[in-house]
Amino acid sequence: MVNAYRVDYRTLSPYVRFVHEVVIPPGAHNPERYIYDHEFIYVVKGSGSLRIEDKTYVMNPGDLLYIRPQRANEMFVSDDEPMHCFAVHFDYVFLGESADFSPYGVYLDRKSDEASPDANWLLARPDAELIDMVIPERMTPVRVHQFFEAFRELNARFQDTRANAQIGLKSSMLNLIGLIDQELTTEEGIWIGHSHADVMLDAIHYMKQNYTGKITLPTLAARAMLSPKYFGTLFKQATGQSVAQYVLHLRLEEAKRLLRENTLTVEQIAERVGIGDLFYFSKLFKKSEGLSPKRYADSLKWLGFNGKQRT
Repeated sequence: MVNAYRVDYRTLSPYVRFVHEVVIPPGAHNPERYIYDHEFIYVVKGSGSLRIEDKTYVMNPGDLLYIRPQRANEMFVSDDEPMHCFAVHFDYVFLGESADFSPYGVYLDRKSDEASPDANWLLARPDAELIDMVIPERMTPVRVHQFFEAFRELNARFQDTRANAQIGLKSSMLNLIGLIDQELTTEEGIWIGHSHADVMLDAIHYMKQNYTGKITLPTLAARAMLSPKYFGTLFKQATGQSVAQYVLHLRLEEAKRLLRENTLTVEQIAERVGIGDLFYFSKLFKKSEGLSPKRYADSLKWLGFNGKQRT
Protein backbone atom coordinates (compact mmCIF):
# COMPACT_ATOMS: atom_id res chain seq x y z
CA MET A 1 0.00 0.00 0.00
CA VAL A 2 1.20 3.48 -0.80
CA ASN A 3 -0.27 5.10 2.33
CA ALA A 4 -1.52 3.59 5.59
CA TYR A 5 -3.25 6.03 7.93
CA ARG A 6 -3.34 5.32 11.65
CA VAL A 7 -6.79 5.79 13.12
CA ASP A 8 -7.44 5.88 16.87
CA TYR A 9 -10.67 6.06 18.86
CA ARG A 10 -10.71 9.87 18.58
CA THR A 11 -10.47 9.95 14.79
CA LEU A 12 -12.54 6.84 14.03
CA SER A 13 -15.30 7.78 11.55
CA PRO A 14 -16.24 4.67 9.54
CA TYR A 15 -17.33 4.95 5.93
CA VAL A 16 -19.58 2.07 4.88
CA ARG A 17 -19.21 1.26 1.19
CA PHE A 18 -21.49 -1.74 0.84
CA VAL A 19 -23.74 -3.99 2.94
CA HIS A 20 -25.64 -7.02 1.83
CA GLU A 21 -27.51 -9.98 3.27
CA VAL A 22 -27.07 -13.11 1.21
CA VAL A 23 -27.99 -16.79 1.20
CA ILE A 24 -25.31 -18.89 -0.51
CA PRO A 25 -26.35 -22.31 -1.89
CA PRO A 26 -25.03 -25.55 -0.33
CA GLY A 27 -21.69 -26.68 -1.76
CA ALA A 28 -20.96 -23.28 -3.29
CA HIS A 29 -17.38 -22.18 -3.80
CA ASN A 30 -16.56 -18.49 -4.00
CA PRO A 31 -13.22 -18.51 -5.86
CA GLU A 32 -10.15 -16.65 -4.71
CA ARG A 33 -10.51 -12.89 -4.73
CA TYR A 34 -8.84 -9.80 -3.31
CA ILE A 35 -10.62 -7.00 -1.52
CA TYR A 36 -9.42 -3.42 -1.33
CA ASP A 37 -11.20 -2.21 1.79
CA HIS A 38 -12.14 -3.91 5.08
CA GLU A 39 -14.88 -6.54 5.29
CA PHE A 40 -16.85 -8.13 8.14
CA ILE A 41 -18.79 -11.33 7.45
CA TYR A 42 -21.32 -12.46 10.06
CA VAL A 43 -22.71 -16.00 9.74
CA VAL A 44 -26.37 -16.42 10.70
CA LYS A 45 -27.03 -19.99 9.51
CA GLY A 46 -25.11 -22.73 7.74
CA SER A 47 -21.43 -23.56 7.85
CA GLY A 48 -18.33 -23.61 5.71
CA SER A 49 -14.77 -22.34 5.67
CA LEU A 50 -12.96 -19.15 4.74
CA ARG A 51 -9.34 -19.08 3.64
CA ILE A 52 -7.50 -15.80 4.21
CA GLU A 53 -3.99 -15.98 2.73
CA ASP A 54 -2.46 -19.14 4.25
CA LYS A 55 -4.97 -19.60 7.11
CA THR A 56 -8.32 -21.37 6.90
CA TYR A 57 -11.11 -20.66 9.37
CA VAL A 58 -14.24 -22.65 10.11
CA MET A 59 -17.45 -20.66 9.61
CA ASN A 60 -20.35 -21.52 11.90
CA PRO A 61 -23.50 -19.63 12.97
CA GLY A 62 -22.55 -16.69 15.18
CA ASP A 63 -19.01 -16.39 13.83
CA LEU A 64 -17.60 -13.02 12.79
CA LEU A 65 -14.89 -13.09 10.08
CA TYR A 66 -12.67 -10.10 9.33
CA ILE A 67 -10.82 -9.65 6.03
CA ARG A 68 -8.31 -6.81 5.69
CA PRO A 69 -7.42 -5.10 2.43
CA GLN A 70 -5.37 -6.93 -0.19
CA ARG A 71 -5.74 -10.35 1.43
CA ALA A 72 -6.36 -13.27 -0.91
CA ASN A 73 -9.47 -15.11 0.28
CA GLU A 74 -11.90 -17.79 -0.86
CA MET A 75 -14.99 -19.32 0.71
CA PHE A 76 -16.47 -22.82 0.71
CA VAL A 77 -20.03 -23.56 1.85
CA SER A 78 -20.81 -26.98 3.35
CA ASP A 79 -22.95 -29.36 1.34
CA ASP A 80 -25.49 -29.76 4.16
CA GLU A 81 -27.43 -26.47 3.91
CA PRO A 82 -27.26 -22.92 2.54
CA MET A 83 -25.23 -20.30 4.35
CA HIS A 84 -27.09 -17.18 5.44
CA CYS A 85 -24.73 -14.30 6.22
CA PHE A 86 -24.23 -10.54 6.23
CA ALA A 87 -21.23 -8.80 4.68
CA VAL A 88 -20.10 -5.21 5.24
CA HIS A 89 -17.37 -3.43 3.24
CA PHE A 90 -15.97 -0.32 4.89
CA ASP A 91 -13.03 1.95 5.66
CA TYR A 92 -12.28 3.24 9.15
CA VAL A 93 -12.41 6.80 7.77
CA PHE A 94 -13.53 8.29 4.48
CA LEU A 95 -10.33 8.52 2.43
CA GLY A 96 -11.65 11.05 -0.05
CA GLU A 97 -13.33 10.95 -3.44
CA SER A 98 -10.03 10.26 -5.18
CA ALA A 99 -9.62 7.00 -3.21
CA ASP A 100 -13.23 5.83 -3.41
CA PHE A 101 -14.59 3.14 -5.71
CA SER A 102 -17.88 1.46 -6.48
CA PRO A 103 -18.17 -2.04 -4.98
CA TYR A 104 -20.63 -3.11 -7.67
CA GLY A 105 -18.13 -3.24 -10.49
CA VAL A 106 -15.15 -4.32 -8.36
CA TYR A 107 -16.75 -7.04 -6.22
CA LEU A 108 -20.05 -7.93 -7.90
CA ASP A 109 -19.09 -7.65 -11.60
CA ARG A 110 -22.06 -5.43 -12.30
CA LYS A 111 -21.70 -3.01 -15.17
CA SER A 112 -22.39 0.65 -14.42
CA ASP A 113 -21.94 4.01 -16.07
CA GLU A 114 -18.71 4.46 -14.10
CA ALA A 115 -15.58 2.83 -15.41
CA SER A 116 -14.23 0.24 -12.98
CA PRO A 117 -10.76 1.08 -11.63
CA ASP A 118 -7.93 -1.15 -12.76
CA ALA A 119 -6.08 -3.51 -10.43
CA ASN A 120 -2.98 -1.31 -10.16
CA TRP A 121 -5.07 1.63 -8.94
CA LEU A 122 -6.87 -0.56 -6.42
CA LEU A 123 -3.61 -1.97 -5.11
CA ALA A 124 -2.19 1.52 -4.72
CA ARG A 125 -5.18 3.08 -2.93
CA PRO A 126 -4.50 4.18 0.67
CA ASP A 127 -5.77 2.35 3.74
CA ALA A 128 -6.62 3.35 7.30
CA GLU A 129 -5.92 0.93 10.15
CA LEU A 130 -7.49 1.15 13.61
CA ILE A 131 -4.57 1.16 16.05
CA ASP A 132 -6.52 1.03 19.35
CA MET A 133 -8.09 -2.35 18.68
CA VAL A 134 -6.65 -5.58 17.30
CA ILE A 135 -9.56 -7.44 15.70
CA PRO A 136 -8.85 -11.11 14.99
CA GLU A 137 -9.69 -12.67 11.63
CA ARG A 138 -12.24 -14.93 13.32
CA MET A 139 -14.15 -14.54 16.58
CA THR A 140 -17.35 -15.95 18.06
CA PRO A 141 -19.13 -13.18 19.97
CA VAL A 142 -21.19 -14.12 23.04
CA ARG A 143 -23.66 -11.27 22.37
CA VAL A 144 -25.29 -13.20 19.54
CA HIS A 145 -28.59 -11.32 19.48
CA GLN A 146 -26.90 -7.89 19.64
CA PHE A 147 -24.58 -8.73 16.75
CA PHE A 148 -27.42 -10.06 14.62
CA GLU A 149 -29.46 -6.90 15.27
CA ALA A 150 -26.42 -4.71 14.53
CA PHE A 151 -25.91 -6.30 11.11
CA ARG A 152 -29.61 -6.28 10.33
CA GLU A 153 -29.73 -2.56 11.18
CA LEU A 154 -26.69 -1.88 9.00
CA ASN A 155 -28.32 -3.66 6.09
CA ALA A 156 -31.59 -1.77 6.52
CA ARG A 157 -29.83 1.58 6.72
CA PHE A 158 -27.75 0.82 3.64
CA GLN A 159 -31.00 0.49 1.69
CA ASP A 160 -32.06 3.99 2.81
CA THR A 161 -31.82 6.35 -0.18
CA ARG A 162 -32.22 9.65 1.67
CA ALA A 163 -29.44 12.21 1.36
CA ASN A 164 -28.64 12.01 5.08
CA ALA A 165 -28.65 8.20 5.23
CA GLN A 166 -24.87 8.09 5.66
CA ILE A 167 -25.29 9.56 9.16
CA GLY A 168 -27.38 6.62 10.34
CA LEU A 169 -25.12 4.18 8.55
CA LYS A 170 -22.05 5.62 10.27
CA SER A 171 -23.82 5.45 13.63
CA SER A 172 -24.72 1.78 13.09
CA MET A 173 -21.15 0.95 12.10
CA LEU A 174 -19.79 2.64 15.22
CA ASN A 175 -22.24 0.58 17.26
CA LEU A 176 -20.92 -2.63 15.65
CA ILE A 177 -17.29 -1.67 16.30
CA GLY A 178 -18.27 -0.85 19.90
CA LEU A 179 -19.79 -4.32 20.29
CA ILE A 180 -16.58 -5.88 18.97
CA ASP A 181 -14.56 -3.86 21.48
CA GLN A 182 -16.78 -5.14 24.31
CA GLU A 183 -16.15 -8.71 23.17
CA LEU A 184 -12.38 -8.23 23.12
CA THR A 185 -11.77 -6.33 26.36
CA THR A 186 -12.65 -6.47 30.06
CA GLU A 187 -14.33 -3.58 31.88
CA GLU A 188 -10.83 -2.37 32.76
CA GLY A 189 -9.85 -2.26 29.09
CA ILE A 190 -7.57 -5.31 29.14
CA TRP A 191 -7.52 -7.52 26.06
CA ILE A 192 -9.22 -10.80 26.93
CA GLY A 193 -6.82 -13.70 26.57
CA HIS A 194 -3.67 -11.62 27.04
CA SER A 195 -0.96 -13.81 28.58
CA HIS A 196 -0.37 -11.34 31.45
CA ALA A 197 -3.97 -10.22 31.95
CA ASP A 198 -3.94 -11.05 35.67
CA VAL A 199 -0.77 -9.01 36.25
CA MET A 200 -2.18 -6.05 34.32
CA LEU A 201 -5.49 -6.29 36.20
CA ASP A 202 -3.64 -6.12 39.52
CA ALA A 203 -1.73 -3.05 38.29
CA ILE A 204 -4.96 -1.33 37.25
CA HIS A 205 -6.59 -2.00 40.60
CA TYR A 206 -3.54 -0.46 42.26
CA MET A 207 -3.78 2.58 39.98
CA LYS A 208 -7.46 3.05 40.79
CA GLN A 209 -6.70 3.03 44.50
CA ASN A 210 -3.65 5.31 44.29
CA TYR A 211 -4.05 7.57 41.25
CA THR A 212 -4.25 10.72 43.41
CA GLY A 213 -0.62 10.13 44.40
CA LYS A 214 2.49 9.57 42.37
CA ILE A 215 2.34 6.44 40.23
CA THR A 216 5.42 5.55 38.22
CA LEU A 217 6.26 2.81 35.77
CA PRO A 218 9.13 1.51 37.99
CA THR A 219 6.72 1.23 40.94
CA LEU A 220 4.22 -0.84 38.98
CA ALA A 221 6.96 -2.95 37.42
CA ALA A 222 8.46 -3.70 40.83
CA ARG A 223 5.06 -4.85 42.11
CA ALA A 224 4.88 -7.27 39.18
CA MET A 225 8.55 -8.26 39.56
CA LEU A 226 9.27 -7.23 35.97
CA SER A 227 11.63 -4.71 34.44
CA PRO A 228 10.05 -1.29 33.77
CA LYS A 229 10.62 -1.57 30.02
CA TYR A 230 9.07 -5.05 29.80
CA PHE A 231 6.15 -4.09 32.05
CA GLY A 232 5.49 -0.98 29.95
CA THR A 233 5.46 -3.05 26.76
CA LEU A 234 3.08 -5.62 28.24
CA PHE A 235 0.75 -2.94 29.59
CA LYS A 236 0.55 -1.24 26.19
CA GLN A 237 -0.14 -4.60 24.52
CA ALA A 238 -2.84 -5.48 27.05
CA THR A 239 -4.68 -2.15 27.16
CA GLY A 240 -3.66 -0.19 24.07
CA GLN A 241 -2.47 2.64 26.34
CA SER A 242 0.71 3.54 28.16
CA VAL A 243 0.74 3.60 31.96
CA ALA A 244 0.84 7.41 31.89
CA GLN A 245 -2.18 7.58 29.56
CA TYR A 246 -4.17 5.18 31.73
CA VAL A 247 -3.43 7.10 34.94
CA LEU A 248 -4.35 10.37 33.26
CA HIS A 249 -7.65 8.87 32.12
CA LEU A 250 -8.47 7.83 35.70
CA ARG A 251 -7.65 11.30 36.99
CA LEU A 252 -9.72 13.13 34.38
CA GLU A 253 -12.72 10.85 34.86
CA GLU A 254 -12.63 11.59 38.59
CA ALA A 255 -12.23 15.30 37.83
CA LYS A 256 -15.37 15.22 35.69
CA ARG A 257 -17.27 13.48 38.47
CA LEU A 258 -16.19 16.13 40.96
CA LEU A 259 -17.10 18.92 38.54
CA ARG A 260 -20.57 17.42 38.22
CA GLU A 261 -20.94 17.47 42.02
CA ASN A 262 -20.21 21.22 41.95
CA THR A 263 -18.91 21.36 45.55
CA LEU A 264 -15.20 22.11 44.94
CA THR A 265 -13.30 24.75 43.00
CA VAL A 266 -11.35 23.77 39.89
CA GLU A 267 -8.12 24.29 41.83
CA GLN A 268 -9.29 21.99 44.63
CA ILE A 269 -10.31 19.34 42.10
CA ALA A 270 -6.92 19.51 40.38
CA GLU A 271 -5.26 18.93 43.74
CA ARG A 272 -7.71 16.17 44.63
CA VAL A 273 -6.99 14.13 41.49
CA GLY A 274 -3.22 14.41 41.82
CA ILE A 275 -2.43 17.20 39.34
CA GLY A 276 -1.33 20.04 41.60
CA ASP A 277 -0.52 22.54 38.85
CA LEU A 278 -3.81 24.26 37.95
CA PHE A 279 -2.56 25.50 34.56
CA TYR A 280 -1.29 22.04 33.61
CA PHE A 281 -4.53 20.41 34.81
CA SER A 282 -6.61 22.82 32.72
CA LYS A 283 -4.43 22.18 29.67
CA LEU A 284 -4.79 18.39 30.01
CA PHE A 285 -8.53 18.63 30.63
CA LYS A 286 -9.13 20.85 27.60
CA LYS A 287 -7.07 18.57 25.37
CA SER A 288 -9.18 15.60 26.46
CA GLU A 289 -12.65 17.16 26.61
CA GLY A 290 -12.40 20.05 24.16
CA LEU A 291 -13.20 22.71 26.76
CA SER A 292 -11.69 24.01 30.00
CA PRO A 293 -12.75 22.62 33.41
CA LYS A 294 -14.57 25.87 34.20
CA ARG A 295 -16.52 25.83 30.95
CA TYR A 296 -17.29 22.14 31.50
CA ALA A 297 -18.68 22.95 34.95
CA ASP A 298 -20.58 25.98 33.63
CA SER A 299 -22.18 23.87 30.90
CA LEU A 300 -23.49 21.50 33.57
CA LYS A 301 -24.99 24.43 35.50
CA TRP A 302 -26.63 25.66 32.30
CA LEU A 303 -28.21 22.24 31.88
CA GLY A 304 -29.44 22.34 35.46
CA PHE A 305 -27.26 19.40 36.44
CA ASN A 306 -26.32 19.42 40.11
CA GLY A 307 -24.74 16.01 40.52
CA LYS A 308 -28.07 14.26 40.92
CA GLN A 309 -30.33 12.89 38.24
CA ARG A 310 -33.16 15.26 37.43
CA THR A 311 -36.73 14.04 37.61
